[in-house]
Amino acid sequence: MSYQNVLWIVLTVQLSFGLGYFENNQRTQDYDVDKNGSVHHKNWVRDEMMDSLGMYWLKWWINANENSIYFEVTVHTRGFAGLGFSKDGRLARADMVLLWVDDATGHANVLDCHGASGPPLQDDTQNYDVIDGKQNRTHTFLKFKRKIETCDPFDIPLSADTFKVLWSIGEKDPTHGNLDWHGQSRGVKSLQLFSPMFTKNSHSIEETQKWDITVNNVTIEQSMDTLYWCKIVRLPELTGKQHIIGYEPLLSGKYNTNVVHHMTLFECQSKLFSGSDPSSWDLWVRSAGTVCNSNLLTPRDWDSCSTPVAVWSLGSDGQFLPPHAGIPMGGASGVRYYMLEIHYDNPDGKESVDHSGFRIHYTPNLRTYDSGILISGVSISETQLIPPGQKKYRSVGICGPSCSSVMFPKDGIKIISGTLHSHQAGRTISLRHIRSGKELNPIIVDGSYDYRHQKVHQLANETAVLPGDYLITDCSYETELRKRPTFGGYSSKEEMCLSFITYYPKIEMSGCYSMTPVREFIEMFRVYQFYSLNMTDVENMFLYNTDYNDNSRHTKNATMKSNYGKMSKEDVIYQESLLNKLVISDPPEFHDRTFLSHLNQLPWHDPLFTKRVEQAFITGTHMTFCRVSKDSLSIPSEIIRYPEFTAYVKPPAACLNYFFTDNEELRSGSSRIFTDFTLSLLLIQLGFQITLL
Repeated sequence: MSYQNVLWIVLTVQLSFGLGYFENNQRTQDYDVDKNGSVHHKNWVRDEMMDSLGMYWLKWWINANENSIYFEVTVHTRGFAGLGFSKDGRLARADMVLLWVDDATGHANVLDCHGASGPPLQDDTQNYDVIDGKQNRTHTFLKFKRKIETCDPFDIPLSADTFKVLWSIGEKDPTHGNLDWHGQSRGVKSLQLFSPMFTKNSHSIEETQKWDITVNNVTIEQSMDTLYWCKIVRLPELTGKQHIIGYEPLLSGKYNTNVVHHMTLFECQSKLFSGSDPSSWDLWVRSAGTVCNSNLLTPRDWDSCSTPVAVWSLGSDGQFLPPHAGIPMGGASGVRYYMLEIHYDNPDGKESVDHSGFRIHYTPNLRTYDSGILISGVSISETQLIPPGQKKYRSVGICGPSCSSVMFPKDGIKIISGTLHSHQAGRTISLRHIRSGKELNPIIVDGSYDYRHQKVHQLANETAVLPGDYLITDCSYETELRKRPTFGGYSSKEEMCLSFITYYPKIEMSGCYSMTPVREFIEMFRVYQFYSLNMTDVENMFLYNTDYNDNSRHTKNATMKSNYGKMSKEDVIYQESLLNKLVISDPPEFHDRTFLSHLNQLPWHDPLFTKRVEQAFITGTHMTFCRVSKDSLSIPSEIIRYPEFTAYVKPPAACLNYFFTDNEELRSGSSRIFTDFTLSLLLIQLGFQITLL
């Protein structure tokens, strides 16, 4: 019998077993629509296959009235199942639960534990409640629940962050005094526990078709650390307008060996530039593609490919839209050409050949609303600077009224979901929402961002963004081990701060960004002039990607090497940086120093200096850009100051011990210390209550 047949038998048995117990627990997903027209999804249920073979299935849902989260596990074992929650994936800091059905009594057991340096330790307080549990000859099923916030210092408060969900399968039931987590198989999966998930069959079975879009044998050479490759494709023949209901990645390599870092499919406005030859687009369709964003290799017309319709990053499974929205394609007014952009990241210097891309799912059954995707955040530029040696340093990108007042409809746009994107130094990202001088509840917050697991944040409650509102993408970075500043850029060793926002109704806008104005960025560090270039030349180099040699009128230059030899990839990035080509002439005390070397010599170890720089960049001036999709619209860039507003304050924690201690640190110590500490807090709380009486 083949391996595939065995796998299908296992899956069939498991699902048959599971459905027998699930049939009385079905929840019918529905939704409410508020006065602003935003949809609020209710009674949603998530199912995830935790391993690659279907041996461990996890199902969960939120009961907001109880402030509880319910779980169901179906595991291919008659032993135990382990489930854990962690912010960083480490077992020693995990909130854990062991699950099993006693072989002798048939009694279902749920044991509340926490990670330690050795085997898990049982919590002093049991906060997981078993509801049901059974087992047959091959599988174990358990249903249980817990409060979202238990006020137990051993338990992690659950939230909308990305959690590392640990799982384990054991062959035998646990024994007293031996709570071994390391079963026959175990693993970890990044999940957003508070996000619903839609599929191509959500709410109804639709007539759907597939469109596969891939590159053709792109070679990534050993010397290529970062490569952006673009390929033009043509829309298939359609009978009228269709709706894209979702998309999935098609990766040519295994997840752990694939060099694809992220992919985006863009709409192209093929008539955007005057003098363009329409027949060129069909020639480009037949070609293999070329390097993106190259002044020499990339046709100018490709700049019109700016509106995303599909976005994928590391760890993502793609996205399916809720049943009332679809991204339009085809029809009399629809675009005919698209551009697939793939970012390859090759840190190990391996040669490979790739043919990755997207599988687009679409339907002729049009949904209620045309949906779209826009990009917001920090414009990709070396004017984004993150100092070295920082535990937390913030950058912000602003989408302001210059875009929202002009482009958003009267009733605003409704945000369905968002994908947050930064690179290796990113730690937390939020999409903030400002209206009339007041910050509203953040649209998306991920306090445990992991660039290797950039799943879409599907909103249970859609958010309306009105004309005049601000959207702020707020990113925090950690660079404690870095010795030199990190700048904004396209390499994964550089940084980004972006939000890919899915919304409806669709508007003719593809992006809404901001950056620190070039002159303000340079003068922030007390530099006022460079050899051979005036400040206008420098601004053009940053804003319009003009070449240094086209602007330089003298021979004086930075110390560029034609042969980098055995330099590290980080050294090569620094050597090729535009900042390394700018040689300071004023002030005299810095003259003949490149601007990059000047930045490297600043006292980044001084926290007061670094904090002043951070605050100056955040609260200072920002150049905003509103990128529209069609040439009939044009919105000039604008320089604004950071908006003044009353910041959103998160409601105080309901748990007294959260005010006094960091739960992460508590969980790394001994159980008895925690018991004494928690008891002390309870006595303090009791004393407060007696005093009030």
